[in-house]
Amino acid sequence: MEQVGQLKYMDIFNHFLGLIRSGVLRPDSKLPTESQIAAQFQVSRITVIRALKQLQEEGYIRRIQGSGSYVQNQKAADSGLKVVSLVMSLHGQGRELQLIQGIEQTLKKAGYILTVHNSHEDSEEERGLILKMKKDVQGMILYSASSIENNRLFEDLMKEHWPVVYVDRYPMNVPCSYVTCDNKDGGFLLGDFLCSSGHRQLALVYHDIVGLSSERDRFDGFMKAVSNHQIPQKNVKILSINRNETEEVVNRIFDELYVHERDKARRPTTIFTFNDSLAILMMECIRKRADLDLPDNFTIAGFDDLIGISRPVPFVTIRQDYLAIGEAAAELLLAKMESKSLVNRQVVIPVQLVHYPKSGAK
Repeated sequence: MEQVGQLKYMDIFNHFLGLIRSGVLRPDSKLPTESQIAAQFQVSRITVIRALKQLQEEGYIRRIQGSGSYVQNQKAADSGLKVVSLVMSLHGQGRELQLIQGIEQTLKKAGYILTVHNSHEDSEEERGLILKMKKDVQGMILYSASSIENNRLFEDLMKEHWPVVYVDRYPMNVPCSYVTCDNKDGGFLLGDFLCSSGHRQLALVYHDIVGLSSERDRFDGFMKAVSNHQIPQKNVKILSINRNETEEVVNRIFDELYVHERDKARRPTTIFTFNDSLAILMMECIRKRADLDLPDNFTIAGFDDLIGISRPVPFVTIRQDYLAIGEAAAELLLAKMESKSLVNRQVVIPVQLVHYPKSGAK
């Protein structure tokens, strides 16, 4: 019974929050009485009061004793500011600056201010930021830490008609608007290039192909290319590092693939890492370890085109247009905020394969 009461309370909360966020209930509009809401949802007044108190605590309504409940003017609206928040993990990389620039420039033309908040790849911190800011801004762009860990929250945002657009990673099984590069095609391009270059023993190193939609799509595209080249799946070694990118972890990967594997014919001639930051760590490891007996045609493949260092081995990667991703995300969000559109749209930005030869000594 307690679970049923919880669901009813959330139904009432999400119903009125959706009406407020979509503009059906305007500031200062009066909500139905507690008795009317109880009859509408077939619940007790206690359940109704709980939902109304939650709306009040989050700043969406004000309750006046003897008068009723009214839609509250939001803080940002009261100040005359139109604010959008971007929640993402910041690593100080050029791609982040391009993404932010694309979002900020597009929003600025429409009179909006952008605030940026760091979630540190932590889903709990991300959740706290979203809940804290959602009552103070007109909309959000989310570069989520995970495609599944905050799914309940993402479902609530969808039910509330909250203006939100996801970039790079989108929630699993939640209708939403998102902008991403063509991760599946990027994975396919890399797999096709490597197989066409003669590689028949391959390795994949990923973080989370279940919880990150971007990595799952890259994996699917890569494996499709491998299949097209009729390479047996047993020739592809698949390793997970659970987002733990350290020199120690990379050394363990090389030990497993090239030290513990005594049969040289089974050693991978290429490693596909699902991002370039891990590829950089691998190149640094290759420089330091004289004991590594790598194949003559050894190649590292990455994703993002961040490599700006000398390369002890050839490197192939996928270049994303982060500026275009940011611009498209801002445009989708503006459509949601300005027109109150409930239609979800998905934008996929094309990618480009880039091949770098070996440069610098090992």
